[in-house]
Amino acid sequence: MRVRQEIIDRLYAGADPFSNFPENLFQVDTQGWNSQHPYLSRAIDVARPKIIVEIGVWKGGSTLFMAEHLRRLELDAVVIAVDTWLGSWDHWINPALRAQLSFLNGYPNFFYKFMNNVKALKLENYVVPLPLDSLNASETLKFLRIQPDIVHIDAGHDYRAVKADIETWWPLIKPNGFLIGDDYHREVWPGVCQAFDEFAVACGDGKVEHFDKKCIFRKAPEAA
Repeated sequence: MRVRQEIIDRLYAGADPFSNFPENLFQVDTQGWNSQHPYLSRAIDVARPKIIVEIGVWKGGSTLFMAEHLRRLELDAVVIAVDTWLGSWDHWINPALRAQLSFLNGYPNFFYKFMNNVKALKLENYVVPLPLDSLNASETLKFLRIQPDIVHIDAGHDYRAVKADIETWWPLIKPNGFLIGDDYHREVWPGVCQAFDEFAVACGDGKVEHFDKKCIFRKAPEAA
C-alpha cells in the first residue's frame, strides 16, 4: 500500500509499528460505541480518501470498521489512529471505565490491546497508530504535510475538548472532505452538541446533519 508506506516513512522513518508485533498478546476485544455508523462508510464511499484521521480510538472499533471498508473497496488508503491510549478524565473518575484501562504498575496497557485487535483482523496494511494527544498529532501531521480527507472526532465528551478538536482539525481537512463527530446526544453529552452546533453556525447556516448520535460536515470545494 503506497499511501500507508509514505505515512510510515514520514512518521516512523520507515519502521512499521506492526512489524514483529507479537501475535495474541491480548484476547481480541473490539468493543466500542457506535463503531459501525453509516456516516463513516458513506464518507469513504463519497470521498474515496487516501488519508483518514481518527481522534480518539479506544479499542479501535471504528478504526477497524473504516479500515475494513477501505479494504473492501480496494482503496490505496490508510486510517491514522490518534490517541494517547491513556484514557480521558471520565475513564479516571469512573471505576467501571478505569478498570478497562488495564493498568500495569500504574500505566495503562490499552495501546497494545488496540494493536492486537488490528493485527488479529489482518488490517495492519490500512492502519497507522499515532500515540499522541490531538493537538500534538495535528502539529505533527501539519509539519509533515499529511492532509486528511476525512477526520472522525471521538475523543473528549465535554464542550472544551470537542471545540478544541474541531478548531484544530477542520482547517487541515482537504476541500470536499468530511468531518464526522461522535457522541452527538443532547441528553447525555450536551457539551458535545453545543460545540458542534456553534461550529455549524460559524461555518454555515447553523444546521447540523446528524443521525444516531453522530454528526457530519462537508468542507466546500477549493475555489477555482
